[in-house]
Parts: sequence; structure tokens; C-alpha cells
Amino acid sequence: MQYKKHEAKEWAKTAFRGLEATILPSFTADELLLDEAAIRHDVRELIRHGFFGAVMVNDAGTTREEDKLFARWCVEEAKGKIGIGFSLRYPTLEQNVEMARYAEEVGCNTVMLSYPANYYPTSAQEVLDYTRTICNATNLGVELFPSQKYEFNFPGGFSPELLNEMAKIENVVAMKVGVIEYAWIDQCFRLFGDKIMIGHPFDEAWPIFIRKYGMQWSGSAPWQIFQTPDNPRQLRLFNLIQDGNMEEAMTLYWKMDPQRKFFMAAMQSQVGQTGMYNFQMWKYMEGLVGMSGGEMRYPKLQFKAGGKARARKAALATGLAIRSD
Repeated sequence: MQYKKHEAKEWAKTAFRGLEATILPSFTADELLLDEAAIRHDVRELIRHGFFGAVMVNDAGTTREEDKLFARWCVEEAKGKIGIGFSLRYPTLEQNVEMARYAEEVGCNTVMLSYPANYYPTSAQEVLDYTRTICNATNLGVELFPSQKYEFNFPGGFSPELLNEMAKIENVVAMKVGVIEYAWIDQCFRLFGDKIMIGHPFDEAWPIFIRKYGMQWSGSAPWQIFQTPDNPRQLRLFNLIQDGNMEEAMTLYWKMDPQRKFFMAAMQSQVGQTGMYNFQMWKYMEGLVGMSGGEMRYPKLQFKAGGKARARKAALATGLAIRSD
């Protein structure tokens, strides 16, 4: 580990700078088995993009044993050049504790704490206790991911006050915003933005959150689909806004807008109706910029020829250099 548990918050102030990407599992074309070569290729590509970290997507049809292999290959290939985050959203508390300990053992930098679909807490204290149990089980820094997808049916739900208590935990270091409600986000920044690193995963809010709150990272999100290693424009946009070069930043922002609008419209319609991300769409768009691409396992949302054509058209409209099919 690069830090001790009591140093985690200070470590994160330096480590969480720029963009945190995602890394999907890759599968062989014939039997949809985990594809080690493709996974390692994608890690090398993410390093070339210039991201400080990438969170593994562990809810795309893989088993816990496969996730352990996935993590080991990612960490080995990263060689410390990019941080690997291990996502925790397994059905039971015991499984999440087990996998948090494995993530530390194999050499991940952080764990991202989500909550499983079968988790229905009845009080804020229950959520806090659940979170503390996982945090206590590992020395790794913990990235919170409160989301409006969770059904927490008690007064206040996933409130800023509850998150403020979580932010006091020794190894909670960051939070990915998952509740898109600006008063809620503002309250989070005010209550505990000085304790942990808060990041918003959509670039439409960067001009506000970077300039108003000093936000220094964004993710985890598939930023890789909007740029190439030779033209890391999403990262450049983030840096331009941080530097206060708003005229150049907004010129670049609007240049990328057709692809942004395509992606966000597709995401909003799919997540709103199903609660699922279309990882097959992400995978296809990654393939356009030199990553492995390929088929995902079921259960998955389909991404058919019409969607692929619109994705290609949107990318080309922004001037992005992409592969031919």
C-alpha cells in the first residue's frame, strides 16, 4: 500500500487529481470467458489516456472468483502507473467484507462502496453501521457512492447529514456524487468537502463545481469513450477549467457536445427505465477509440446497429478519431 490507514485522507488529497475512469471486464468472443489479454490491453490504454485511476465494474455478470482474477490482472498491468479501485456491491455484508480484504491483499488503491440491490435498510444508523463494518475491515481508502438508485425508505434517505458522519470514518477518503440534486450536492460540499474529496461524474457541472468548490477530481465515469490517448481532450477540458482558462475550455466543451448529448440521452432513458447502465454501449464506444470492445455477458441491455451508427456519428461530429467497424 502507498499509505497507512491513518494517512488515507491526506493521501487522497494528492492522489485524487484529474479524472478517474472505469474499466469493464472483457470476454472472449467464443465462450464469453474472462479475456486476460484484453483486460491488460485496456489497462495499458487507460494509462496512456492520463487518468489517475480506474474503478473496476464488478456488476457486469462476473462471479466473485472472476472479480478476483480481474483485479489481479488490472493491478499487475497497472504497475502503479494508474490506481485500481475495486467496486463493492455484492449481495451480503460478509461478501463485501471478504472482497474488500481481497482488494487490499492484491494491491488495489481504493474500494468504492456501493449498496446491493437487495439492501433495504430501515434507518440511517443501519446504513452507517453497515458502512463502518466494511471500512473497519480494510486499510484501503474508501470512496463512497451514494446514489438515487438506492431505495432507502426512511426519513431523510441518503442525507448529507448521514454522509457527513461517514466522512468522519478514518479511511473514507472520497465521494462520487450519485444524487443529481444541486441543493443536496451544495450541502455535501459545505458539510464535509473539507474532510473528503468530492467528485461529480458529469462534465456539465465542472465549470460550477471546480470554480466554486475547488473540486479537483471527477469520476468514476467512462471518460475514455470521449477521447483518445493521442487527444486526451476530456482531461484537457478539466485542466483548462481548473486553470481558469474558461474561453478555451468552453470552446472545447461545445465541440464535444454532440457526443455528450448522445451519451447522456441514452444513459438517462436506460437507467431511468431499468436501473441498469448499458455496458454494451460503453464497450462499443471504447472499441471505437482503441480499447478491446467486444461482447458483454447477460444480463445486459442490447446495443443494436442503429445505436452503433448514432454513436459513430456523434463521435465523428466532434472530430474524434475513431476506428472503422
